Amino acid sequence: MKTTNCPSCGATITFQSAASILTVCDHCQSTLIRHDLNLENVGKMAELLPDPSPIQLGTEGIYRKSRFSVVGRIQLRYGQGIWNEWYLLFDNQRGGWLGETLGNHAVTFLIQPPEPLPAFSELRAGQSVTLKGRAFQVTNIETACCIAGEGELPIRVGPGYDAPVVDLQAPGKVFATLDYSETPPLVFVGEQVRFDDLKLTRLRAVMPVGWEPDAGIQAQSFQCPGCGSALTIRAKGHSETLACGTCGSIIDLTDENFRILSKFKAKVTHEPSIPLGTSGTLEGTSYQAIGYLRRCVTVEEVDYEWSEYLLFHREQGFRWLVDYNGHWSLVHTLTEPPLVTGYAAKAKAVYQDRSYRHFQTAKAKVSYVLGEFYWRVRVGERCEISDYTAPPFQLSQERTDKEIVWSQAEYIEPDAIETAFRLETPPPLRMGIAPNQPSPYDAQRPKIRRLLGVFLALLVIGQIITLVLSADQRVHQQTFVFDETTRNQTLSSAPFAVSGRESNLLIRAETNLNNNWLYLDLALIERQTGASTAIGREISYYHGVDDGERWAEGDAGDDAVLSGIPAGLYYLSVEGEWPRPSPTVTCTLTVFRDVPSWSNFFLALLGLLIVPMLFYWRARAFERARWAESDYG
Repeated sequence: MKTTNCPSCGATITFQSAASILTVCDHCQSTLIRHDLNLENVGKMAELLPDPSPIQLGTEGIYRKSRFSVVGRIQLRYGQGIWNEWYLLFDNQRGGWLGETLGNHAVTFLIQPPEPLPAFSELRAGQSVTLKGRAFQVTNIETACCIAGEGELPIRVGPGYDAPVVDLQAPGKVFATLDYSETPPLVFVGEQVRFDDLKLTRLRAVMPVGWEPDAGIQAQSFQCPGCGSALTIRAKGHSETLACGTCGSIIDLTDENFRILSKFKAKVTHEPSIPLGTSGTLEGTSYQAIGYLRRCVTVEEVDYEWSEYLLFHREQGFRWLVDYNGHWSLVHTLTEPPLVTGYAAKAKAVYQDRSYRHFQTAKAKVSYVLGEFYWRVRVGERCEISDYTAPPFQLSQERTDKEIVWSQAEYIEPDAIETAFRLETPPPLRMGIAPNQPSPYDAQRPKIRRLLGVFLALLVIGQIITLVLSADQRVHQQTFVFDETTRNQTLSSAPFAVSGRESNLLIRAETNLNNNWLYLDLALIERQTGASTAIGREISYYHGVDDGERWAEGDAGDDAVLSGIPAGLYYLSVEGEWPRPSPTVTCTLTVFRDVPSWSNFFLALLGLLIVPMLFYWRARAFERARWAESDYG
């Protein structure tokens, strides 16, 4: 740590980092360039724009178990608003940067990449860039403009200089920035981090005027320069534009005179289901709805519109709440791109060990805006949206020539939205099935499987018991000859006894049929009571050669089962019918008692499968209805 005095006002100047070459005097705002202990005054530093960031000079935190303090800042403006780069000094005197934009934070460090880098003009969103052997994807291309700086910095900065920068992402929350303001470009590599994970202390105190502690928002009122309507800024310092719902003016909130950037005329005025300014608690955080827009895609000359609500919290940043036909999803931006493989119907995205199927890709445009936004929103702006679904989650890629943004949406039941925001009017009723709507059958599927398993086990055990206990006893066998001497005669078997409990009887017929048929009229008759059970059986067997190929049809044998036969003394009455002329046909009839039966088992199995099959059919119908709205419907 080195101390000297400001050459302009004499105030004490302290350099905490040996790498710092520039500092801004806290007293007179002089920009001082360090030459050992001699300071060169190169002029006044421009004023920083009002900024609601809780981070300030002197803020301390922890990153990967290393303590750091914030000793400097560069404030820049880019296409979506204000961007802060906080200069960090770690306890080991290592310097790093904490990027802060739109509620997202990234810690990066300057590196020297061995690979030559492509020119700024050659880069496109989605392009792959290799840094130290790791493949990165270009996610954002901007030309930022430096507004001002404060504290001590390792580089010389001043207001008004342009900084062409390219943001890159890689799996594992790895983040990189290429700064083309110097030649060769500066390369900063690090990772996306959560605000809470940095364990920041000595943050800037919350401003009491107009402050709403639940949502962390400072409100400011003013009159629309287009029509004079009363408007409210709810995320001052974070919002870039505000759309007036009365006259359609889109106002620049970074201009102290609230300059009108553009105007639009809406054919239909939309009233948000969640009034702007309403606070609601989602995922344990109280957000406030500050912006509302509608988007539209056109498929086969049919327009499909949905609503998006911009939610804000001072520390957690922005979230989106999307309403499509009464289906709601909470959306947050991803800090690392998913892995996308395949093409068309086989395309999928993998994120955090979850696989998402490609649902649809379409060109979307903004058709209506109301309230605040963190970029210069305009009606008619377009992007390509690709959706991948794995209910209740959905991944979406929004792509323009200069930017690729991945987000993850999680389905929320409509009554949860009504409760969270304490809505006086219930949200619109659901229509159809959303791409990420959970199937109501998913929760029932494990129960159905368990019950099916239990009943199948009981059915199999019951069948095994039946097979073990079945006697399968042969009680009679006799051969009958059918020729011209027995034609039109009724033949009788010898008597045979059936004992034991009431059971079934199987009558098995075995014949010598060869390209012939035989019809049997059988009757099982109890000798003492005369009780009779009659059955008719047709047996046929044909075979031959056709065009060199052998064929066969029918069977020379047959089985017939009689159920519920009590004990007694029985005989068989047999009458045969066969074609004329015909060779002699012999038929051996064998009677078995208490034969194991599979017919009841399969009937019970079929009945048992009816409920799962119905369940499966309804679940499939639900999924068919979901995918009917996709690119593959």
